[in-house]
Amino acid sequence: MVAVMECLKNCCKNFMRKKEKEQETQVITMKIPPNKPDEGRRGVTEDYLLSKLPPDGREVPFVLPTFKASYIQPRGSRFPNLQSGLQSSARCTYADRKAELSGSTHFSYSPESSLHRGHMAEYISPGSTRRDTLKNRNQSPKESITLSGDERELGKVCVQLSYQEALEQVWITLVQCSDLNLPSDGVEQQKISFKGIITTGKPIQFKTSVKEYHQDVTFMETFVFALRLQQLRCSALVLRLQTYTPRKRTVAECVLSLRQLSPQETQHCLDLHPPSKSSVCHSELHLATCFQPVNGRIQVQILAAQNLPASSSPLTQAFFVKVEMHQMDRVVMKKKTRVMKASGGQCQWAETFYFLLAALDHACSLSIKLYSRSSVRRKQCLGQVHLGFDSSAPDAVDQWKDTMAHPEKVVSAWHHLSAP
Repeated sequence: MVAVMECLKNCCKNFMRKKEKEQETQVITMKIPPNKPDEGRRGVTEDYLLSKLPPDGREVPFVLPTFKASYIQPRGSRFPNLQSGLQSSARCTYADRKAELSGSTHFSYSPESSLHRGHMAEYISPGSTRRDTLKNRNQSPKESITLSGDERELGKVCVQLSYQEALEQVWITLVQCSDLNLPSDGVEQQKISFKGIITTGKPIQFKTSVKEYHQDVTFMETFVFALRLQQLRCSALVLRLQTYTPRKRTVAECVLSLRQLSPQETQHCLDLHPPSKSSVCHSELHLATCFQPVNGRIQVQILAAQNLPASSSPLTQAFFVKVEMHQMDRVVMKKKTRVMKASGGQCQWAETFYFLLAALDHACSLSIKLYSRSSVRRKQCLGQVHLGFDSSAPDAVDQWKDTMAHPEKVVSAWHHLSAP
């Protein structure tokens, strides 16, 4: 019996000693060390990923895949220490990539990239950019450049606009023309005047007095019309320069949207352009674009149209928009909005389309056409907007450049229609 009691005592003592050791170990494990300055932490120990590498210098047991060229990592060796294949070093690649990402926080537009390369100087016409580029080209003294009629600068016209809300009147002042450069047509002394059109449901026309043609001509004539502001903001002001010898004809024109009309007087200097040979309506399209390279697509929003033409017949007229994406010299995809009737010369679609890119490293463009359709299902193309680096409209080029230079940014703008 005594032996049994001694055995139990020894077992209890051993158990208690073991428990005390576990408690001491737990206390040591949970003990928080005192705060010490980090002066001793230097070098690679500051980098969390590099501190996790094997201490004896062994290679990391994984293989880095070969990088693929994309809009973030264009063609060319941006990683000098990176070798293709399985021989790439994880340490060198990580250090180079970390340094690159810390130095550049956003994607920047690069005209050298094949996706963004538009050869702007080769396509913009008319406009001063093309002419300035042509002048700066290296050419021999005997070489000469002849500008066509579409590229010749015809001059500018200065217009002042204001709206008197109390009287519901719009004031249009045609101030002057400057730098006029009209074809002579063999006439010694030409006479000119301006014909103005406000493109409301029922167009309102007015005309200036006739002046002798000079390079700079002052008019200073004001025209006042009683029209509602809401009606005017859906319209445009068309100015047509007319000559009288040997016969009366329109030699230049310009269009000004009245969307920003306000009580404060504003002044606009408009470039004169050759009149279109085809019948073009003066409607505008509100478009929004967004480049989404992660998904390999472009988002296009057809928001609205304004200044739509009224029907010249008793038949009901409706409108729709067709969008085509061009890439690698072919039409990649087509989309179309629903058909909608106009209200007060406006249509509100607010429809979104997604166009998948055939390749991220090939330039693309969008052709957006506005159609009208009568109740007998006859459709007519009223005009188009071409978004791309090769567009002839500066506003369209600006929107496309902004879209491609800033991925995931929604860029919206109003555009005048050009001839289909």
